[in-house]
Amino acid sequence: MSSPIGPADLIKFQSGLKISDFKNWKHVPASAIVQPTAQMKAEMAAGEARAQQQKAEHDAQVAATPELYSPKSESNQMIRTDVAGLDADGVQIEIGIVTNLIESGEAETRDFHAGNAGQATTSIHQYLYWLQQRAKTLEGDGTYSPEMFT
Repeated sequence: MSSPIGPADLIKFQSGLKISDFKNWKHVPASAIVQPTAQMKAEMAAGEARAQQQKAEHDAQVAATPELYSPKSESNQMIRTDVAGLDADGVQIEIGIVTNLIESGEAETRDFHAGNAGQATTSIHQYLYWLQQRAKTLEGDGTYSPEMFT
């Protein structure tokens, strides 16, 4: 019967080896190999059975609801933020985004949804108008002008 190897043997066994040095590869000593017991084999078999069961359950779930597991296609929905909640910088950023979408023609290929303080629209042009009005309001110096009340 062979004697078990100790930490010093392992260090000596692993020191200085490189994967690319095929000529220096050493075989694992027979004493380091443990034959699986019946209990170990049973645990491995049970683990394999659990894995197969989980795979079967997953496959059944995918088959029952394929829309949840199919690759997502690009949505044509475009949902923009509420105009009333934007600050001056946010309004300018949104105006730039919306203007680019309109000029590129991309806006025509999308279902558009946006809001302004409780109002909703599906028109990107209405949204741009709201953004421009919000920009005017935020640019004001705090004084009132007659056109604000007409």
